[in-house]
Amino acid sequence: MTQQDREPGKYLNTLAFRCTPELVGDAAVHVRHFDEATWKLWDDFDRLCKKKFRNDSAQAPYSIATTVLNMTSGGYVYFDPDRRAPFLASLNPLDDKQLRRVLTLTYHLALGQDVSTIDLTAPPELAKRFADTPEHKYSLAAYLQTTKNAQPTAPNWLYRTVNWQLAQQLAAEPWAISDSRTVKLRPDTTGGLVALDDPWTNEQGGRYALSRTALTLKTLPNVANPVLLLTSRVTRISSSLVFSTTALAEQPGENHPLLEVALNGRGGARTINRLALQALGRLEMDYSVLRTIDKRSQAEQKLLAEVAKAKAEGKEPPRFPREHPGQVWPILPKNFSFPIGTGPGMEHLRLLHQHFTKVFDADAVPLEAREVRMSLPHRPTDPENISKEEERRRKAERKAHPEPKTLGPIRKRGTLFPTSESIFASVEAAGFKKLRILCLWYEDDARLRMLDTFCKSFDLNPAGLNPKNGQELQLHGDQIVAEFYEAADFLKPGPSGGRREALAATSAPVRSQDGVLVAAWCETEIPTSAVGEEHAGISLDDLDAKPQTRNLLGDLGVPTQYLRGKDEKGVVFKPKAKDHPAEMALLDLYRSLGIVDDRIADALRPEKAGYPVDRIAHVGIHIRQQNRRKGEFSQPKVVITASALVPPQAAGGTWTMLGWSSTRPEWQLYNFAQPAFHASAYPEGTGDRKTYRQRWDDAAETVERALADLADELDGTPYVVTVDEQASRRMWDGLQNMRQGGSPGDGTSRYWLPGTTLSRDERPQAVIRINIDGEEVPQPVSTTRLAKAKSSEPVEQDTATTLYQVTTDFGTPAWILCNVPRAFDGNGVGRLGSKYTRWDAQVSVMSDKKEDRRKGEMPQNWYSMTASEIYPLACAAGVSEEALAITTAKLCHQTQFWDGRSRFPLPLHAAKQMDLDHPQYRRTAAPEEALNAEPGVEETAGDEPIGEEP
Repeated sequence: MTQQDREPGKYLNTLAFRCTPELVGDAAVHVRHFDEATWKLWDDFDRLCKKKFRNDSAQAPYSIATTVLNMTSGGYVYFDPDRRAPFLASLNPLDDKQLRRVLTLTYHLALGQDVSTIDLTAPPELAKRFADTPEHKYSLAAYLQTTKNAQPTAPNWLYRTVNWQLAQQLAAEPWAISDSRTVKLRPDTTGGLVALDDPWTNEQGGRYALSRTALTLKTLPNVANPVLLLTSRVTRISSSLVFSTTALAEQPGENHPLLEVALNGRGGARTINRLALQALGRLEMDYSVLRTIDKRSQAEQKLLAEVAKAKAEGKEPPRFPREHPGQVWPILPKNFSFPIGTGPGMEHLRLLHQHFTKVFDADAVPLEAREVRMSLPHRPTDPENISKEEERRRKAERKAHPEPKTLGPIRKRGTLFPTSESIFASVEAAGFKKLRILCLWYEDDARLRMLDTFCKSFDLNPAGLNPKNGQELQLHGDQIVAEFYEAADFLKPGPSGGRREALAATSAPVRSQDGVLVAAWCETEIPTSAVGEEHAGISLDDLDAKPQTRNLLGDLGVPTQYLRGKDEKGVVFKPKAKDHPAEMALLDLYRSLGIVDDRIADALRPEKAGYPVDRIAHVGIHIRQQNRRKGEFSQPKVVITASALVPPQAAGGTWTMLGWSSTRPEWQLYNFAQPAFHASAYPEGTGDRKTYRQRWDDAAETVERALADLADELDGTPYVVTVDEQASRRMWDGLQNMRQGGSPGDGTSRYWLPGTTLSRDERPQAVIRINIDGEEVPQPVSTTRLAKAKSSEPVEQDTATTLYQVTTDFGTPAWILCNVPRAFDGNGVGRLGSKYTRWDAQVSVMSDKKEDRRKGEMPQNWYSMTASEIYPLACAAGVSEEALAITTAKLCHQTQFWDGRSRFPLPLHAAKQMDLDHPQYRRTAAPEEALNAEPGVEETAGDEPIGEEP
């Protein structure tokens, strides 16, 4: 479909294209499908490996075979041992004899046999069956034919191999990134693209990053074709190989893809899989690139030993050399600091879109998405809505004024803080007559920051305001008050013992009783090494007072929020003119209290007469697998939390929020549910050995019981449920794209959708699936507006922030909500990459004149749009999927207490936040903290500023 064929409207341009037979052309791959007997032999091999390594999590190391086959067949080999349809795929045909030898070596090497003693003429049965399995040559186009009114039915092997030849075609033509410059793209063995010949470098030189593009085949709801998604990112290259887990390597010979290899071993000693090296050596194949990796690893390990020795002797330690990586490019883990920022920028993505459409021409059929007519709620911090006449008047007023800056901006912004009246209305709706905020502190600077934030948010005069310990400070008459208590022994980092007694010694009235709702705003800090030295033998995590005090206050039913009083070096934090961390802490305390003010009611007001989204409860269910930590051997635990936004009984009343958790499985007011959850430990393993399917069915059954209890609690009020697709699709088959149009009998999960087994009156009216994964949701790059007049030219726009409906072939569509990052939208500094790519990044300029100075652009983060996919599934008659999609978008746009958008709508965000705030959840670095230094690298004064993760 050309633009001339489209209806007038605004369309979203994304890096998503329908994968049609025409797009893949005559591409073909070679596949071996393994039968049940072969899979059982592989399963036996897997069990032998677990026994040998004495680790139930160990897997048969098939990477030995795939690495060797990649080296011997020119690249592009994929093995999937999944019992449902195990296969081995390759771009080029694999020689049966060679495959038998490779599997023989893999089998015996994995089980510990010396490579020189392996008899290649006596293969194990597993190797025989692999080699004897017929290899089929498949045309990809034949498996991309569509079926009317049905989801794509392409086999799994196609999803894993379709990108191989598409990447080669994209790499065959130079990529134009400006009128005068092109970039060469190189395919890699994952089916992606790498700009290896045009790396990005820092200004001082010696540090490198690469543009990498992934091509992934996915399905979308009720779209007949699979959809090809392109994503591009900045891949930073490490100065050392021994700390990396992955590396890119140039293979010898012509037209071979770049080899992506996994590195084995512990940090500081990682290298190529030695068993793969031994196998290639035994086969007498050229494996020089792998030997190069191994030699570099050995040299770096030797250098690390010299560094340790020099430090022990008080000498200047040697450094990893800063030079061009050459043949091997170790990939830096994303959590380390680096002098090249993250993100390729929006222009990079737009040019990638142009390159794809140029290479594939008419065969590049874009996924179509058209803007939905709706109005996003006006947030308090949005620019003021004024008439054009008033805007002209204000402009004239400023033009005539001798000091126009004193009049402020033409369109003023409001405060993010809720009104005192709306806070108390929510407190009253929860059944209380008074809110008391306990401010627990130990550094006077933190106390003053809390006091200053109260003055600004409640419009109090700070002059002479200095409440004594335990004195009540009226914030809104006697309905909302604050009390300050010095609590050093309770709050300071240290061992957990004695904190309950220390809290009691403050005499702070911590329990909610007699109509008074109590919350605690506490000072905290992350323990430093100096604290660790005072308590030898105790880890810094165990000296962190925040999880200890949160657990203790949770046991007393007290909602909490924390304010960092010191930085990571233990220095007292001195806020800038606007104390953003303190303001955010107070606002999140309101979230912990379940405060729901009138801005949420405004957001839930229906767009038009029809489905009453303002008369139903909106429920969010957060699901997370708590993976095993060091020293744990039980099966992974599943953590489930939920929140419900409940409408008032009478129109114009106050919404309330309920909470629920799998450790305290009862619906309570959110301000009680969250502390109750924080007072409980994460669920312990039962010791039962359950299958993957059984574990997730049990989790789904827990949700089923929760929804049954919620239906009783709501007493007839209808409700809808929102879940994160990534976390929940393994629990409910009905959420999966391939199951759309199916019925409960078609799946393998015990429950088809949340609430499936409940009575008709108890079931949710709809389940809303939201997906924010950048690898699965189409990447927006721009918009195109088509006018009604045929003669009008399309109007292009670089960014989008509205809701778009995906054009489907049948059934209910999905919607895409576009988001522009706050850092990009806030000011010109953040809009790097909007007009050119990193290859044209501006260097820094030093000058005595302030107006001539310029920060270098390469170290900065370059932002791109993000997108959320919203897909409502109606479970009752009369439900409007469009109304629910619009409401979900509004509840992302209008957050509970935040000046930007959240990726999840309010109920799901509140449920997730319960888990993130749990005392056992790992304390993560605050956004303002510096990232960890790269292992083996010590930054010098000459290095650029460190780029941070967005």
